Amino acid sequence: MKTKIALCLTSLILGFSYPVTAQTFNPCLTNSNASVAQCQNANLSETVAILEDGRSYEYETGQGIYRVRYNYTGKNWTHADVAPIRINTNKPIAILPMQYTSNGLQSGASVNGVSVGRVWNSITVEEMKRRLEKLGFYVLTPTISMYGESIDGFQALEHFIAGVHKGNSSVQTVVLSADANIPNAANPRPGAQMLVTGLHHRDLWWEYRIQNRLTPFYQQQHLVNIGPRVRGGQNNREGHSLAWHPMIERAAEYNPKIAIIEVAQAAEIIQRAGSIQAGRQWAAPVFDAVALGMAEQACATGGQGETSVNRPDACSTGQPF
Repeated sequence: MKTKIALCLTSLILGFSYPVTAQTFNPCLTNSNASVAQCQNANLSETVAILEDGRSYEYETGQGIYRVRYNYTGKNWTHADVAPIRINTNKPIAILPMQYTSNGLQSGASVNGVSVGRVWNSITVEEMKRRLEKLGFYVLTPTISMYGESIDGFQALEHFIAGVHKGNSSVQTVVLSADANIPNAANPRPGAQMLVTGLHHRDLWWEYRIQNRLTPFYQQQHLVNIGPRVRGGQNNREGHSLAWHPMIERAAEYNPKIAIIEVAQAAEIIQRAGSIQAGRQWAAPVFDAVALGMAEQACATGGQGETSVNRPDACSTGQPF
C-alpha cells in the first residue's frame, strides 16, 4: 500500500509539463493539495503522439503507440535524429524493450548450445511490467518484431526508445538480460552488471538507487555484481561488438536513465534455478529491486530531473509485491 501511495504522491511533486484540458483533467496535475483518494480515482486519458517539430523524416514505421519517425544516414549511429514522442500522462514512464530476435540475428546468450536470451527477455518484460504498473508507471513494451527482425528493425526500435526519452521528462528504460559466460574485450567480466552510457553524462543517483536495492540479493546468492559499467567503446566501426551499445547511447543523448542490466550469466541462472523458465521465481527479488529503485527515482526527481526537497518518506519504504 505504501508503494501505491508513494507513486500517487509522486504525481504531486513531479511537475509533468503536459497541458490539462477538460477531457484530461486530473487533480494530481493541477492541485497541489489534492488528496491521495483524488489521485487514485482520477481518470486521465493517456495518449501517445509523435510531435510535429517542423522537420521531415525519411522513415516512419511501427503501429499505434509504437510509431516512430526518424532519419538515419548510417554515419552517426550513437545519435538519434528522431521526432519527439509525447506521452500524455501524469505517471512516470518505463520502457521495457524486447531486443532479441527469433531468427538468430540477435538471439542472446546460449547454454549448452541452446539459446535462452529471447525467453529470458520475455520473462523479464512480463515480470517488470506487472510490478511497474502496480507501482503506478505507464509502461511501454516495444519489441524488435514490431519493426522487423533485421538491422532496419533495430534502427526503428532504438529510435523509438530515443524518441520517447526525447519527448518526455520522466522516462526510465531497462532491459534485464542473461549474460554469456565467455569473456571478451567488450565484456571482460561476464555476469551481473549494469551497462550504462559512455558518451553522455551519467545519472549516478539513478544507478545507485537501483544497485542499492539489488545488493542483498547478490550477497545472499554469493554472486558478484560489478554494478554500473560503461559498455565497450573500443571500436568506432558501426555495429562492431566493441563499440558502445546504440540502444543505450541514442536514448541517453536525451536522458541517461537507460541501461541493460545483466541479471547474471545465463548458465548461473539455470544452475541456481534449475531452468531458464524457473528463473522467473529465482530472480523475483531482482525484479522487485529494480522496480522499487525505479519507483524511488520517480519519487525523488521532478519533471526536469531536479531532486525534490519534499520527497515523501514512503518512496524509500517499498513493500513486497
